[in-house]
Amino acid sequence: MSFDASTSSGGLFAEIARLQRAGQRAALVTPLWSSGSVPLSGESKLLLREDGSALGTVGGGALEARALAAAKSVLAGAEAQVLEFELAQDEAAESGMICGGRCALLVEAVVPDRHAEVFAAVAEAERSRDTALLITVLEPEAQPRKLAFSPGRALTGTTGNGGTDATLAEIAQACLASERPRYAAEPIRAHYDPILPHPVAFIFGAGHIAVPVAHLADLVGFRVVVVDDRAEFANRDRFPRAQEVVAAGVDEAFRRLSIEEDSYIVAVTRGHALDEEVMAEALRTPARYIGMIGSRRKVTAVTERLRKRGFTEEALGRIHAPIGIDIDAETVKEIGVSIVAEMIAVRRRRS
Repeated sequence: MSFDASTSSGGLFAEIARLQRAGQRAALVTPLWSSGSVPLSGESKLLLREDGSALGTVGGGALEARALAAAKSVLAGAEAQVLEFELAQDEAAESGMICGGRCALLVEAVVPDRHAEVFAAVAEAERSRDTALLITVLEPEAQPRKLAFSPGRALTGTTGNGGTDATLAEIAQACLASERPRYAAEPIRAHYDPILPHPVAFIFGAGHIAVPVAHLADLVGFRVVVVDDRAEFANRDRFPRAQEVVAAGVDEAFRRLSIEEDSYIVAVTRGHALDEEVMAEALRTPARYIGMIGSRRKVTAVTERLRKRGFTEEALGRIHAPIGIDIDAETVKEIGVSIVAEMIAVRRRRS
């Protein structure tokens, strides 16, 4: 069995929509709830295809092994299942999990003629970086019923009851505001799964440090865009998992790119002057994170030149420089880890 633990490059729901269009079946594993120390996040999901390959993860160990066994059963025609786990710390270690706790997983079949319009709507939101929410109604049908909710738009799919649909939409709106999945037994037993845009990491510079930064950023859920004016560096062979590789100068790239409030800008170019230009352009954007590589001496020099160009102390305070968390990194890969770790810290609101 082959696995791809990352779902950021193409999107799990895009893959579901593709399989449905191709007339193929799959099994989807989704966490419903968890408590204690369980290796699950809001984005944890696992998709098992008919050919035995899998996309995503639900934490590995005994939890994932049991989920995969149930997924194979569902693929063979069994009804949807809710798997509940309760493991103490020592039991978890013996079973191959990294910690203990309680959780429940929903294992259900994905078939071509069921909820295709709902999965297509969620996949489109995923592709276009819109916000949406997947609603899974767990009762009373043996097979879960799916609806998709988008702010300001009608529901895609229906339970067949207008009042129930309205209640689901109201709860979905509140769930989107919190940006967290929710499982509710009342008034309707359902799971609400926000589909939020992945933040974009714009990496300026395609040299040796950019390679591990791009790889790790993709691995932890960022959409990656690499920019360099040298086509021999800015290419797909060098950055196969990037969503976009732009062979352009700094000015042209900033004119072409859409940098928003959930954007992360990383300057790892080949020279001080280029890094300065990236910083000058970046500070004119609403980007959430702006980081520049370099020694403290270089950072001081670039900052002073930016100050002379009219940037305020408040603006300059947005720059993370020297970039990355201090882990005494020495190798290129270690530097990549330190940079992406800082990006994660900012994303988790712990900067």
